[in-house]
Amino acid sequence: MKKCLLGMISLLLISSPFAGEKEGITIPDKMTLAGKELVLNGMGVRRATFFNIKVYVGGLYVSQKSTDAKAILEQPLPKYISMNFLRDVDSDSLTDAWKEGFVAAVPEAKRKALMPALEEFNKAMGNIKKEQTILVSFLETGVEVVFNGKKSGPIGNAEFSKALFSIWFVNARDEELRDELLGKI
Repeated sequence: MKKCLLGMISLLLISSPFAGEKEGITIPDKMTLAGKELVLNGMGVRRATFFNIKVYVGGLYVSQKSTDAKAILEQPLPKYISMNFLRDVDSDSLTDAWKEGFVAAVPEAKRKALMPALEEFNKAMGNIKKEQTILVSFLETGVEVVFNGKKSGPIGNAEFSKALFSIWFVNARDEELRDELLGKI
């Protein structure tokens, strides 16, 4: 009887949809993007400045879970990152952060050709308030961003998608967030 009960509980736990939760933000464990099912790889909190101010809760969706940054970067597109803001951030700070991360992650030889796409991406940004979101889809056709409910068309191309995606993993500005997105923490 105990084995049967334990088996039923295990089956329920395995078949139940789990969601990620951090800092009071809950996101689903799976999503579909461009006809592909993606799984939540990890969630983390972006902290900024030497005061470690909590900025947003990020969620990373990929086709196959991994704790290895290189494996995540090499997975095929699509990929997806959600950012649920825990504080207000002005547009200048936001676009400066995108550029800083891009410059740190993308080699100069590639970066020069992709800067126009980054500038277009930054035009989709604005002031963001606590409890608002930025959702970024990394697709073969480019990056699509939903900035607080307003969706952009594709920006750039697959190369830009891969480059922008890399800012969380290559020379990451927040290593703790990187490790949380990788499911290491």
